[in-house]
Amino acid sequence: MTKELLQFPLFFSCTEAMLQELLALPYLRKEYKAGEMVVRVGDTCDWLMLLAEGAVESRMGAQSGKEVVIERMQAPMILAPAFLFAKNNTIPVEVSMTTDGVVWYIHREAFFRFMTAHPEVLKQFLEILSDRSHFLSNKVRSFAVKSLRDRMLDYIRQHGAITNVAEAAEMLGVARPSLSRIIADLLDEGVLERTEKGIVIRK
Repeated sequence: MTKELLQFPLFFSCTEAMLQELLALPYLRKEYKAGEMVVRVGDTCDWLMLLAEGAVESRMGAQSGKEVVIERMQAPMILAPAFLFAKNNTIPVEVSMTTDGVVWYIHREAFFRFMTAHPEVLKQFLEILSDRSHFLSNKVRSFAVKSLRDRMLDYIRQHGAITNVAEAAEMLGVARPSLSRIIADLLDEGVLERTEKGIVIRK
């Protein structure tokens, strides 16, 4: 079972003996089916959640009443690490499985004791928190400052192409017709083109 944990960068410095030490502490290993909810809005984050198999997506309600897809994540990935040791550790998003998968739960107090005993794991956890903060700050900046046109172009640069307009609209937090109009305008302007891979930026 330790093989599932060794795939996480968090535990790259760990030996089998160290992980056996970790598994002597309170933990759960839960299997999920596609579509099942892993985290609901308002849940408290009392456990380190490790997505060991499968994929999830996180969503947040928008003022328009629509849900915005914040992120799609593939194993191995730590879920909601920024809330684990927060004073207010309620989670503001919902996380659901998009495929069958496995999530490990390690109680935060047990994980804290493990990290203090193994500073290399603590350092890695802090690096992961910093990287996640950087990602989320860029996401907020994109929604607050950039136009839909610029956000859509960033989406294509990140994903290579738009292969599904409805899916891209979810990720960008807009209605599909609004995104379709922007795409049509940019196709007419020659900024975008349709290819076998999908809608891409013209080179």
